[in-house]
Amino acid sequence: SLWNHETRLDISSLVDELGFNLIWTHDPAYTDQTWEETHMYRCLQVPGVEYVLAKIERAAWGWTQEQSVRHARWVAELSLEHSGIFGLYLNDFYDEIEDGHRTEEQWREIIDAAKSVNPDLKLVAPHYPHRSQEKHDFDFPIDGVILNIWGNTPELMAGAEKHLATGISHHPNRFIIAGLYLHSGMGEGRWLSEDEFKNVLRHYVSMMNENKIAGFLVLVNFTNVLNTSNGQKIS
Repeated sequence: SLWNHETRLDISSLVDELGFNLIWTHDPAYTDQTWEETHMYRCLQVPGVEYVLAKIERAAWGWTQEQSVRHARWVAELSLEHSGIFGLYLNDFYDEIEDGHRTEEQWREIIDAAKSVNPDLKLVAPHYPHRSQEKHDFDFPIDGVILNIWGNTPELMAGAEKHLATGISHHPNRFIIAGLYLHSGMGEGRWLSEDEFKNVLRHYVSMMNENKIAGFLVLVNFTNVLNTSNGQKIS
């Protein structure tokens, strides 16, 4: 799967070359926009894309609780009509709680809003194992977890397999997706080296073949790719 933050980007060639079948979309909070106006709809028109994952954005980035609850109900309603909507992602979940932007009760209200409309809509929350988030109970009615390892320092990437194993052990009854950031970190961030990329990707594929994870997510800041001055690109 691919997280496409840049809604203006034509992802057709990436989907064709790399075989993505699920796109994590980036719609703004619901304000009566039609289905055909959504990022979800546009991504589902790309040949090869079978599913999209909608999102509840961070309160830290401006989404109010009212907007989030309304958006959750809207996505759940759309999912009853459009089978391509795989689920709803709760962005940065425990980070929001740890940083004081949401409470657990607010997340439960958002989850209840979606599940009350469509109990079968898959809800996915992130777990950052390198931040020791397994100290939290994750006692929410969520269906899957994305294990994100954000930072891309050499030390962090050297421990990626250990972090992934820690996260998997914390969620024995949920499906697991592993996240791979091509570019992340504080400040201007850092690109993975070729060896780091190959090593982590090789491990993720191995875990998929062993049915220990359901898939993996590739994340990249496409603005950096499009505007890079040294010609660096995904290949």
